[in-house]
Amino acid sequence: MENDYVIFALVVLLVIGSTATELFKSYLKTKAQTRNKDNDSAVAELKQENNQLRERIQVLEKIVTEDSHQLKTEINRL
Repeated sequence: MENDYVIFALVVLLVIGSTATELFKSYLKTKAQTRNKDNDSAVAELKQENNQLRERIQVLEKIVTEDSHQLKTEINRL
């Protein structure tokens, strides 16, 4: 009779343990997916900022290579 209770307790512990393990795996998978989404949005923001900075650099290069700007710098040197 006591052996029946021991076996029943072991089966219950086994079921609870395997269920807890599967829940934990599911939690880790969800957490990893959330991190990937956060990383993707951060990368998208950095790409956008990078494009904006490239545009600003192009404008500054146009200004500096402009003839009137070069003339002003030569006059100021004199």
